[in-house]
Amino acid sequence: MKLFQNKIAVGVICIVLAAILAFFLLPSINKGKNGTITIIKLTQQVSAGTKIEESMLEEKEVGSFGIPESVVREKDQIVGKYANCTIFPEDYILASKLSDYAADQKLDAIMANGQMLVTVSIASVAAGVGNHLQPGDIVSVISYADNTVSAYEELKNLEIYSIENDDAQNLEEASEDEDANQIASSVTLIANQEQAEKLVEAEYAGKVHIVLVKRGATE
Repeated sequence: MKLFQNKIAVGVICIVLAAILAFFLLPSINKGKNGTITIIKLTQQVSAGTKIEESMLEEKEVGSFGIPESVVREKDQIVGKYANCTIFPEDYILASKLSDYAADQKLDAIMANGQMLVTVSIASVAAGVGNHLQPGDIVSVISYADNTVSAYEELKNLEIYSIENDDAQNLEEASEDEDANQIASSVTLIANQEQAEKLVEAEYAGKVHIVLVKRGATE
């Protein structure tokens, strides 16, 4: 008899707990799942490096359940930013997918200053200062053509943006690969329009020789 009464008590407790779950907890869970929020999405696919304009965006009301915490919900946090990767219209726009710069801060500053990048070939180790050049170095470029050495005023005190090997790999990145060629075969310089024209002229007229002026742009 006592065992029977205990079973009844357990059954009653189970029924009460089930009632609490059905009438109080489940509605709260369902309410959370059925809630909606307004987020910002793209109206078109954008590629990495694309500057996002307001015309590319639209507000969409979506279910709030499962939305990533890092999703960007305000247009003013997106407009004017650059895509770090390809973003599709159905994707959430996450903060990690946006950048203040199209490529990198230094390159954007160069372009904003009206300058450009020009690459010239290094014909020998000697012409590249014995492979001692580094990005940021200040150099002068001397042209050798028709047995004549020409040192143009426009090609003095240029800053090196990057140095590449025969495989067009940036030497800074190639240094992490022990199998990569570590010898410079070209150098990319920051130049204005007049300097760019002189560099191209020197490249195709004969050979160029790099002269190191000082180490680093800020020294």
